Amino acid sequence: MGLPEDLQPLDSLFQRRLSEISSSAGQAITRELKRLSKIPPQSAEYGVGKTYIEWLLSLPWKKVTETPHDLDLAKARSILDDEHEGLEKVKRRVVEYLAVYQLKRKLFEEEAAAKLQEKKTTKTTHQAVQNAAFDASTAGDLLELIPKDERKALEETQTPMDDILTKDVYRDKGPILLLVGPPGVGKTSIARSLATSLGRKLHRISLGGVRDEAEIRGHRRTYIGALPGLLVQGLRKVGVANPVILLDELDKVGTSNFHGDPSAALLEALDPAQNWSFHDHYLGDVPIDLSQCMFIATANTLDTISPPLLDRCETITCSGYVTSEKLAIAKRFLLPKQVKENGLLAVGVQMGDGVIEKVITEFTFEAGVRSLEREISRICRTKAVEYSTARQSTHSPYNPEVTSNDVDTILGVAHFDPDVREETHRPGVVTGLAWQASGTGGIMLIETTLVPGGNGQLVLTGSLGGVISESAQLGLTWVKSHSASLGILLGDTDPYKSHDIHLHLPAGSVKKDGPSAGIGMVLAIASLLTGRVVPSTTAVTGEITLRGAVTPVGGIKEKVLGAHRAGIRKIILPKKNLREVMADLPESVKDEMDFVFVGTIEEALEEVWGKDIWTDTSRPRLEAKL
Repeated sequence: MGLPEDLQPLDSLFQRRLSEISSSAGQAITRELKRLSKIPPQSAEYGVGKTYIEWLLSLPWKKVTETPHDLDLAKARSILDDEHEGLEKVKRRVVEYLAVYQLKRKLFEEEAAAKLQEKKTTKTTHQAVQNAAFDASTAGDLLELIPKDERKALEETQTPMDDILTKDVYRDKGPILLLVGPPGVGKTSIARSLATSLGRKLHRISLGGVRDEAEIRGHRRTYIGALPGLLVQGLRKVGVANPVILLDELDKVGTSNFHGDPSAALLEALDPAQNWSFHDHYLGDVPIDLSQCMFIATANTLDTISPPLLDRCETITCSGYVTSEKLAIAKRFLLPKQVKENGLLAVGVQMGDGVIEKVITEFTFEAGVRSLEREISRICRTKAVEYSTARQSTHSPYNPEVTSNDVDTILGVAHFDPDVREETHRPGVVTGLAWQASGTGGIMLIETTLVPGGNGQLVLTGSLGGVISESAQLGLTWVKSHSASLGILLGDTDPYKSHDIHLHLPAGSVKKDGPSAGIGMVLAIASLLTGRVVPSTTAVTGEITLRGAVTPVGGIKEKVLGAHRAGIRKIILPKKNLREVMADLPESVKDEMDFVFVGTIEEALEEVWGKDIWTDTSRPRLEAKL
């Protein structure tokens, strides 16, 4: 039975592309065409089968983007520098990735060429043996003339051309890069720059809100309106088998539910040992090769990513920008972009460094630069109105310069008050450091006071979470246990018997939690009960244990930069955070601030008030070790 008329174009296309598709896909198409030739065209099954064939023929089974053999790493670094300000660690890791990719691919091609030459030699030898056998009119099976160990090599040379091509394709089994950081710091554009450096096509898959496993693996053809998953659809869209696939917002993919687990469906796709034969439900028993794809993922946080999925990724932290980096980004990228988009390219808009810095510090509070771009856009729109008015009137010429007063007029009252340290502190007040969910850092006052008529209870206010409340309780316990050494218990004077201690963190509408306030709690309570003042230019961060050891904390870069903006000049940090300070902070910040690293709470107290704070020096103390 011949094929129906509407299937003949598909059959013709199949014959033309026979060498471009995999053997399993070819067998599936042949089987489906045979089946459809026996089904009435009016049948619903007929349309499903025809659509299935169209999908198989449209996928890029062997078509790839040829990557230059010698990648120009200097050019790649130049592309990253031109398109991104700061992010030095991220850019260095991307260049390392490209260098390793280039070396591994070169080694693979050399080995593949050697194997191909060996196969050609073996095939020539076997052909000569066969010819000799024919000339001698040797009876029996010709394969018996070839030794067993060589017969296997001959059989490999007789495998279908599709399998040989599949084996000769370079598959990069490098790590899956996971860029983690707050919004607006350039994670997605880093992936775009990497694709540009490799000369490959980029396909972005947004995983935000994906709750159904079928969106990753596809729907089975038994369902009405079935489609392949996002990965197969992406390959069809880009038209090559080796694109750079950006998995955006990996932390927002849905978890296990009655629709399946999308995170689990991604495990096979991101595992180099399995993704060479990824099975999509729509394609059925036809596997598709994802091993040539380069996967890059982005996320705002690691907390919501499943551990097995996170284990397949190499995490690269993209921290927020400092003010100087935001200033450079605004001058190089944001302002020229907004000038063009608002039709002011002919006359321009001029904003000095002080004006841009005013917009950054008073009208934005973020780790990235998206809000900054919106504020600059508002200024440019106002200047566009002025320019349009000036063109229609000769009495008010257009002035492209934007002053500080213009910023107040256009943007209104400052949205944020910059953190500024207090000039003086009274006993019981300490400046701590905080990390905000926006990816920025700043100072946080810890206030304590004695309340007469109590019985030594600790009262906590300021919208404190469970962890930071435990830090306060831990600090009070440590101070109580060292009251004699600190000189708090003098004769019959015992403040714990007749007073409560009230500890408060201002801005009560903001939820506060985290394991980094232990040192600050101890210093605040000790300052209150001893009457000693902690200098207002000193800030502290770090958690403590019950025995007084200081443990490391996170967000050091953001906290230190926030303290620097607030005018803090001395910071007490855990010793184990020394590496982050040396590696992550700009040199200008390190030159202007004094960092003190402590391993025990005793060292922190001595750093603030000196060794003469102790009234009982014979008491055994915890020795700190790096």
